[in-house]
Amino acid sequence: RWSIECFFRQAKDQLKLDGYRVRGRRAVKRYWILVQLAYVYSMFESNSDVSDGLDLLRKRKGHSLVEFIYRAAKQNIPIDTVKKQLHVA
Repeated sequence: RWSIECFFRQAKDQLKLDGYRVRGRRAVKRYWILVQLAYVYSMFESNSDVSDGLDLLRKRKGHSLVEFIYRAAKQNIPIDTVKKQLHVA
């Protein structure tokens, strides 16, 4: 039972399980599946716990963003174009 309590606490605190704004049964189910997938994926990536996995994934995302902007600057792509591409992604 304690491991279930820990899962829900981490899902609420770190994956914002308690912050969803959907009402339909199907939408709630889909959101629940996404939260569980994110939980398992973050544990898998870090070979540790959820917090470490989420930190690792957030760092990777930040690095990818920096690399994307750097490549765009090297190719002389206008900043407005880069901003539009970031909003689409």
